[in-house]
Order: sequence, then structure tokens, then C-alpha cells
Amino acid sequence: MATNTTGSSATNIVVNAYGNSTDDLAPHFRLLVDGKEVGSASVTATSAKPYSFTADLAAGEEHTVQVVYDNDDANSQYRDLYVKSISVNGNTLQAADAVYERQDDDAPAEPMDGQEGLWWNGGLTFQTPSSFVTGSAASATPLTGNGTDSATGASTNGGESGSGGSDAATSIVVNARGSAAGGQNAHFTVLADGQKIGEGTASTDAKDFTFEADLSSGQAHKIQVQYDNDGAAAGADRNLHVSTVTINGHEVASTDATASYDKGTLDGQDVVKGQADLYWNGTLVVNADKPLFTAGGTNATDTTTGTGTDTGTDSTAGTGTITGSDTATGSDTATGSDAGTGSDTDTGTASGAIADGYLHTEGSQIVDSSGQNVKLTGVNWFGAEGYAFAPQGMWQDSYTNIMDQMKEQGFNTIRLPWSDAMLDDGRMPTGIDYSLNPELEGKTSLEVFDAIIDYADQTGMKIILDHHRSGDGASANENGLWYTDDYPESVMIENWKMLAERYADNPSVIAADLHNEPHGQATWGDGNQATDWAAAAERIGNAIQSVNPNWLMIVEGVEQSAEGTYWWGGNLDGVKTDPIDFDVDGKLVYSVHDYPPSMAGFGWFSDSDFPNNMTEVWNDAWGWIVQDEVAPVLVGEFGTKLETTQDQQWLDAFIQYVDGDYDGDGQSDLAAGEESVSFTYWGWSPGSGDTGGIMTDDWTVNSAKMDAIQPALYDGTIA
Repeated sequence: MATNTTGSSATNIVVNAYGNSTDDLAPHFRLLVDGKEVGSASVTATSAKPYSFTADLAAGEEHTVQVVYDNDDANSQYRDLYVKSISVNGNTLQAADAVYERQDDDAPAEPMDGQEGLWWNGGLTFQTPSSFVTGSAASATPLTGNGTDSATGASTNGGESGSGGSDAATSIVVNARGSAAGGQNAHFTVLADGQKIGEGTASTDAKDFTFEADLSSGQAHKIQVQYDNDGAAAGADRNLHVSTVTINGHEVASTDATASYDKGTLDGQDVVKGQADLYWNGTLVVNADKPLFTAGGTNATDTTTGTGTDTGTDSTAGTGTITGSDTATGSDTATGSDAGTGSDTDTGTASGAIADGYLHTEGSQIVDSSGQNVKLTGVNWFGAEGYAFAPQGMWQDSYTNIMDQMKEQGFNTIRLPWSDAMLDDGRMPTGIDYSLNPELEGKTSLEVFDAIIDYADQTGMKIILDHHRSGDGASANENGLWYTDDYPESVMIENWKMLAERYADNPSVIAADLHNEPHGQATWGDGNQATDWAAAAERIGNAIQSVNPNWLMIVEGVEQSAEGTYWWGGNLDGVKTDPIDFDVDGKLVYSVHDYPPSMAGFGWFSDSDFPNNMTEVWNDAWGWIVQDEVAPVLVGEFGTKLETTQDQQWLDAFIQYVDGDYDGDGQSDLAAGEESVSFTYWGWSPGSGDTGGIMTDDWTVNSAKMDAIQPALYDGTIA
């Protein structure tokens, strides 16, 4: 992108949008600036994605930016466009900041408050302040993918231009705000391994300051935010507050375990744990592990020195020119004046979020499509496996509101139980108030799942499908096995294959929990086809992989082994001698269920050292699988009513353990960049007699449970 020095500036405009396609046609919008069209895009994404355009705009002036939805169909209620926000040179305006005007035959065009949902042909109109477009060049927005852009111009490393062979073009976003004193705002410098890559001036409103640097790929780096003008004047303190540092889409909170604060001079002295307030001209240091730096991620080849302002604008040193084509994945084509030669598709993720696409495993870690280690921390939404054939709670609220609440509590995953009986032809759900859920009226139980999964894709939530039982009922199969006379293994496999094909193109469905809580007569590795759950899991998993190789395959344990008895589905002793082996590698996740003293009288609960003895219990039962890098573990169920002191002690110890403290000494045992054990809490609704739910009987959030769980939730945001 070139800088125009005659009063105009090459300006980057990003529309953050998603939509619903129908009749094989995606929603389409045009982007206009000051009444002139600068680009358009078809929105194939079903969760929010950035659509990037470039326009040459007059500097130092206000501009009118319009996102116009132009292919709504009155006969197709499901083709809709949603615009969450726009950003101009890194400065974000939300949909609520705009004016919305609908254009259709049934209503005149009249201004309305801005809204995300553009349900009629019409548009959002944003007024941008003059500070959004300056005379300095806007920093190009990096697109994730293997593009072919090369940048030429001044480099900070002695004028040499790199080819990117062993370097990773790195995006660093600092979210900061500050307070002024003596007429000066707080100022900071951003460094990588001690070398300056940019600077910024922070105002009272939190802003994202974006910088780019070319850092060695496959190596760890220190990203440092240095407060350099601390002071006071006329009784006012000048302070800097840094909330997060986002490195190639991986968000790190200033208080994260990988962050530290070096007071005063950046010299490795007076170092304390990370903090958001950078007093005493100190430096926030993020120890970023090597998986965050991969060659080919973004495509610049020079290390740029940027200057952030209180509007988040960075100006580059030099006059680099983009000469290649921007390519990402998808089919949205930018038609603006600086459009690339290929199709622009976005694969970027929200800061710190689990990337779009499917997951795989590496050792004890679950890894997303961008290569970052992630953690699934979710909740069970049960009911469809039972007599109602629909998840609980839709009699008192809409399914979208329920899922939004789950997301607001910090959960990123829903374990969604189902039964073979739920999939019987034409099975209709009960327990749904259709005045609250009008779009579900007339839908089968499976079609209700379709709606839930579609909405998960829109909001960034992940779905684990859980074969909870065969016939309708409560809890696991009464016979302890994965099949019954009415629903033999062959039926179960066909149902799994049908679901795997049905949702093959929806990456919000990430995993199959092959069967819930084998117990009783269920065995592991003894070769008895009628009872050997390990052998059956391989048959079932391989059948799923034959039609959909992308899902994680979650395998629970049994109840009994030669070494002892554990919770239903929780005994994984057999893995030591008979590990699971699927046809598609890198997809296996073992799973256990673990519950508190109020649920059973295991001897370890009456030990004089309880709850301190629980780390040894968990290490012996299943923690070794993670610590020995055998595979990741998902605790598919745990929960308690929190009505006894013992249960409270158990939950505190359990959360500390799944958060990475495997020896109970109060310190994390995770290596840099590692995530701890994934889990899904049982359950969301209050309808479980043994545990209750996250929701109380009056359908408000149980704050005591959430306060206990919160420390172990995944740190990354939800896309």
C-alpha cells in the first residue's frame, strides 16, 4: 500500500460481518465511502469475519462509510446479513454507532438506531471522525494464509529486506488506555526481544494499537510494552493501563501466567507477576512461545517501526509498496481500488479465540487450525437424550438466548447429548415454548439440533455431540453397554455416520463423544466383542472417520479394571496396555467423568488428608495420560450442588488440578504455551437431581459455581 503525499491517504477499511445463505446464494453487500462504491463482498462466513478493502481518502477529514445489503429476498426469510462493526485504519465503530436505513417495498426509508442484523435491503451509515484518516500511511491489515505479498522500503534492520524464508511476519496488537497529566497522554514503546518495533500514545478510551514485525519463525520471543513517560502534574497522575497483548491472533491478558512486569528499567531486576497498570516507567513482558511464530502466517517482509496514536493508527517508517496479491480462504472478492488479483477470503480469528476450522491433537494438547494450543471449557446441555427429545430450558427462554448466556459465562463449548431414540424417523420434541422459539415450530428433534448447531457456528461456540444412551431415558444405558436389543451397535454406527455427514461442513461441530459412561459389564481390551468397549470404540470411531475425518474422537473409560473401580466412564487403566488406535491419527481424546463425595462413598473421600490427597487420586486414575503426553483428556462431566463442605473442598481442588496444578503445590505445572485439561460441566439446566446446574431453580446463574469454575476457563475469547 503506497502513501499518497498530496493530502490523501491509502485507508484500510474492514467490515466485520457474517450471514445466512439460502437458495445457494450468500448475502452480498457494497461498501461506499462518501457515496462512492469502493468494493463489495459476498458473505459466506456464518461467524464473524473481517472483509478488508482499501480506499484513497482525504486526510484529516470526516468521512461517511456505508455498508449496504443489496440482495435480501422477501421470499427467503433465512438470507440475512449481520454487520458487527467496521474499522478504519484500526479504529473500530460498532453497529450501534451507526444509523440504519431499511430499503424495501413495505416500509419507507427512515433512519433507525444502528443494529447488527440487516434483515431487509438497506444499509448502515457510519460517520468517521477526522482523526481516523491521517496523512501517514495506514498499516496494512495482515491476512492469514499463504499469500504472495512482498513489501519493499525501509527496513529497521540496517536497510536489508528479507524474503521471509525463516521469518514470520508477526501482528502485535496492544489494547491500552491511559490518563493524561500536564497536557501529555501516556506513551509507550513496543519492543520484540529488546528491539523497538513501534510506539503509541494512549487516551482515556481503550484502543487497539496494531504493529507488525518480522520475527524468526519457530522460536520463542519476548514482546515488551514499555511505559516511558510516567509522571504527575498539577495533582494528576499520568498512568498507562494495558489490558491485553495479542500476538498473531493469540490474546494474552496482562495478568496471564506468561506475562511479567519489570519495574523501572528493563533489566530483569524487580520483576513481579504481570499486571495491567504500568506504574514506575516499567515494562510488561509477554513470553510468547514458538508456536505463535510460524513462517507464512502474514506476508510482510520488513520489520516496520510503527507509531500508535490514541486513535490506534500506526504509521510506517518508509514507503513500502504491496506488489503481490492478498489471498486467504473463502470466496469473498474485494472489488475496491486496491483489490488483489485473487479471491480474498478470511481465515483470521478473533483475538485469542479458537481459530475457525477443525482441531487435532499433538501429545497432550488440542491444537486449532492456526497451530495454537487451545482448551475446551464448556457445559453439558442435556435433555434431548431423554423423554423430551430437546435440550432443557426452551420452555422458558429461546435457544439463542440460552446459548448466548453460556457464552457470556465464558464457556466456549457445548456437550450436546443425544440418543438413538431421538433419531427415530419423525421424532418430535416436547418442552419447547414456540412463542419464544417460533423458528423451531414444526421441526423434528434432529432439526432442532440443526438450529442449535447453526447458531453455534454464528457465535463461535463449539459443539461436542455425545451419544448418551440408546433408548430414551435418564443417565447411561442401564445395561452398562453402548447398545441395547432395540438399538444394536449397527444402528448406533449408522446414526453416527449420518450425523458425521450431516454436519461435515460445519466446523462448529468439532468432536464425537462416542458413548457415555460404559460401566458394569463393560470391559477394556479383553477381546469379548459383546463387552469390550475399547474394541467397539475403534469400530465406531473408524466408521465415523470413513465419512468425516475431521472430528476429534472422544473415548471414555469404563468402570472397573483389574486395578480397581472408578466412576462410570472414568476408568482408563486399560490405556496402559491397550491404547485406542484410530485410522486417522491426531484425533484421539480420552475422557473421564469425575464427581464429588456427595455422589458416592469412594474411600479416598474419607482419607484423613482429603482434599489434599485428590491430586494423587487423579494422577493415578487419568492425569498420567496428560502428563506422559499420551493424549489430551476431556473431563466430560463433573458437577455438584455445593451443599456440603466436602463438595466445596473437592470442587476447589478439582478446578486447581484441571487448571494445571498437577502436584497440588499451588503452582501451574504447565510448560510455556501448554493448555491444561479440557472439561464440560454437568450441567447447564437445574434439572439434574444429583448436581443441579449452572442455572438455579429460578433460572438465574449460580454465582458460587461460576466463581469456582472461572479460574480454569480457557483464557482466549470466543470468536
